[in-house]
Amino acid sequence: MPADADPNLTETRRESYRLLIGAVIVAGLVLVLHFTPLKQWLAEAQQFKARIDDYGWKAHAVFILGSIVGIALGLPRLVLCGLGGMLFGFVEGLLVSQFAGVLGSYGAFLITRLWAPREWVRRKLSKSEKLRGLLAHPSVMSIFIARQMPVPGIVPNVLLGVLPTRHRTFLLGTFIGYLPSNIPVALAGSSMGKETLSTAILQVSISMVALGVFSALIIWLRRKYRE
Repeated sequence: MPADADPNLTETRRESYRLLIGAVIVAGLVLVLHFTPLKQWLAEAQQFKARIDDYGWKAHAVFILGSIVGIALGLPRLVLCGLGGMLFGFVEGLLVSQFAGVLGSYGAFLITRLWAPREWVRRKLSKSEKLRGLLAHPSVMSIFIARQMPVPGIVPNVLLGVLPTRHRTFLLGTFIGYLPSNIPVALAGSSMGKETLSTAILQVSISMVALGVFSALIIWLRRKYRE
């Protein structure tokens, strides 16, 4: 980076590129599902969703439990969040994904705290200096900001497990930290199951707008936190 480059401008550009790439990918998937032979898969997905609805709360419980185990073991949380949106719709998908994400992350936190050799974990995380600096004194705000960083979710879970992090602080910081990404991803995921292209595109557009608003807010919070 040039010496006179504005780090805030660089950060804003990165966020803008991330938004653009995300919008193109999701919109492309929606178009593929509606204008290629994969449209048959969309019809089958609708039938599958109807069968899931027949199971009621049991389907939600299975999804939550499976997601908790997967996330605790390092599976990407946002993939499961998008799947939850597609299977259960936006509101229910967001709720089950939110609680599964928090509890799965808490599981990884507990596993690290109870059984992982701390010195070994610290060595493995030695390259995450920026994250370690941010979480040197874990707070709700620092955990919230750490959840917005482009690192695998398992990394802050494990790092917070070896740091003197209060359980309540971890849970609250993680809960609010997941909302800015879970809301647009669950909304985009739910668009995959829509029968009409116009409804799907509308939901994708709203999800991208929501992601843009959250990204702008997060950039502002990062700057305020550094001051």
